[in-house]
Amino acid sequence: MKKTAYIFSLFASIVFANNLSAQTGSPLHLLRHIVIITFKTDSSGDSIKALDDTYTALSKSSLVKDFELGVNVSARDTALVKHVYVTTFASKDDMKGYSKNPEYARLFKLSLPIADDVTVVDYWVNK
Repeated sequence: MKKTAYIFSLFASIVFANNLSAQTGSPLHLLRHIVIITFKTDSSGDSIKALDDTYTALSKSSLVKDFELGVNVSARDTALVKHVYVTTFASKDDMKGYSKNPEYARLFKLSLPIADDVTVVDYWVNK
């Protein structure tokens, strides 16, 4: 019986610690938000730059823990221009707060006319 109680207590402690770290945004539980945009072939460089600049400006928010922007260099997609935007948050609440920024709505206004395809992936980092 003592062994069962000990195992239960250990399990409960692990679950509690895991939930707490997810809420507090410990380095072990960061939330990544990845957006991959494939641009239409007739998209202007200025339009793409305006979108990149808006993402970069949004990354200055105190809710953002880290931000990366890059252009796909894969040999498999040489005919397509794809930009990748990776934003890291400490919690789901931070990501929700980020999406309430007026500049966030501007992302859609800027991207809809020039995006051929958009892929979004959100995941918890496991290190």
